[in-house]
Amino acid sequence: MTTLTRKIHSIDQLDHPFGIYITPYIVEEEGPRDLTLVDTCFTAELPKLIKHVEDEGYDIKNVKRLILTHTHPDHVQAANEVRRITGAKIFAHWLDAGFLKHDPPYHGPPTHQLIGQMLDRLGISEEQVTKKYGSLARDAVQVDYELNEGDRVGRLKVVHTPGHTPGHICLYSEEDSALIGADVLFAGLFGNEGLFVLQDVSIDPKIGILSAKRISKLKFDKLLLAHQRAPLIDRGAPEAAARAYTTSLLDEKSTKS
Repeated sequence: MTTLTRKIHSIDQLDHPFGIYITPYIVEEEGPRDLTLVDTCFTAELPKLIKHVEDEGYDIKNVKRLILTHTHPDHVQAANEVRRITGAKIFAHWLDAGFLKHDPPYHGPPTHQLIGQMLDRLGISEEQVTKKYGSLARDAVQVDYELNEGDRVGRLKVVHTPGHTPGHICLYSEEDSALIGADVLFAGLFGNEGLFVLQDVSIDPKIGILSAKRISKLKFDKLLLAHQRAPLIDRGAPEAAARAYTTSLLDEKSTKS
């Protein structure tokens, strides 16, 4: 894990089928026995997540709250197992809460066909992915608390940032000058520079760009994303978000906004 502020730590180098990493975050609330976990990972990577947490002196069983930023399996596949181990309550935006429990089913990207195309473009075989991760599908996840814009979960404030999914959220800590951004943007990946919305996995990339511009109005100097070459820790983080653009792995075209 990497300590980003006195209270926020990233859980680093959890593998992802697209040859990148997924980064959940641990937030210490009243003390080391009162933790919030933002997102999980694929279930195959959960032992690594637990080891990273415990290597830093925390006990995974002290996770009291699990915030799911959106419905995609790479963020939530291990959620039920985390709840079983910890007893944590699960939080998510009300727009994605139904999708999390498959009521209704989520039909937004990425579809199975699109995942296959993206793996092919990246030179990764489906056989390799299946061997490492098993199924990329996920079980239904029951949300205990449905969130709205402006709600608080511990020290984190909910910022609704649709585009990637309808109920995608960021978590803002003014005290830490930090925004946990999940998939509102991707940073420096797939041969792209800067911050961008990945069209292929977003239900509405244009709304995603508006969400990026919206977070650029907040005051923070640590932009902590789920898929990033490195966290953006710089006073220019909001301005960088305002310059975000859309791009695609499949058509190799990008649209500057």
